[in-house]
Amino acid sequence: MATITAFPLPDMAQRSAGAVQALHDDIRTCWSRLTDIEIGHLKDNDELVTKVSGLYGLERATAQSDVNDLLKGRAV
Repeated sequence: MATITAFPLPDMAQRSAGAVQALHDDIRTCWSRLTDIEIGHLKDNDELVTKVSGLYGLERATAQSDVNDLLKGRAV
């Protein structure tokens, strides 16, 4: 009988669709200037900080703090 080796899935694949949708909804509620497409294409939390900072004219440190507060340890 063949042995099947399990490989870890990328972070996004391990999260449920509901969890991803909830995160996107939270981001959209907080920063409505971000489009659904922009949110869907975010690669990491740092990219979200950059977008929030630029769209809302916030200092990077303020945007980072706001993003951290919203995400509460979750990853984009």
